[in-house]
Amino acid sequence: MHDTTPYAFRFSANNPVPLPGPAPAHLPPDAELIATLDPRSGPGPLARVYTGRASGFPFWIHSAPDDRPLCSVTPSGPDTYDLHAADGAPLARVTRRPGRVLPWPRRVRWTARPAGSRLEITGKAGTWYAWLLYVVTAPAWLLWVLCATVYSFFDGSPDDFTFGRPARTRWHAPGTGTVLDYRGVSRTYRHDPRGLDVRVAYALAALRSYIN
Repeated sequence: MHDTTPYAFRFSANNPVPLPGPAPAHLPPDAELIATLDPRSGPGPLARVYTGRASGFPFWIHSAPDDRPLCSVTPSGPDTYDLHAADGAPLARVTRRPGRVLPWPRRVRWTARPAGSRLEITGKAGTWYAWLLYVVTAPAWLLWVLCATVYSFFDGSPDDFTFGRPARTRWHAPGTGTVLDYRGVSRTYRHDPRGLDVRVAYALAALRSYIN
């Protein structure tokens, strides 16, 4: 995508069954299509995500509909992933800092550092006010989940009554606005190509979807 107009897209995965369709011939024999990146509105998809059937890594992200390689994503250490362009040149390094409760609470944080730059693009999972509301209302919805689970046990309903944690994640760099915004309610990403390479944006979406 060469347009610099901000746009929204979805990460559409089909788990645990891979999406239909053969992988490009230059990928390993066990590569399979696992997800597509679809525009919020209009024809698509924008890109396709492939991975190795045995290991789950690396990811190969290709544009659509021509399946032109965009980038690859490979683990390089604990919670660290290297992005390479189609020609193999380093593109960026992405790190994930896990969240925790003790000794003090902190949110999951994703950081992308473009190759050859000191610029860091960071995003934390969940807004502070969403986490505050989540904690304050926890006793009420925990009681509701307990009652609903007991009811489903006797009723035979397999429904999942759990509540997800706050998920909205805004990636930004110092002195810039939001360049990638994941909205957990609608499960869409809003990307600003003027501030973040489209290849890095798609890689962050793939990693957040499978590892977060």
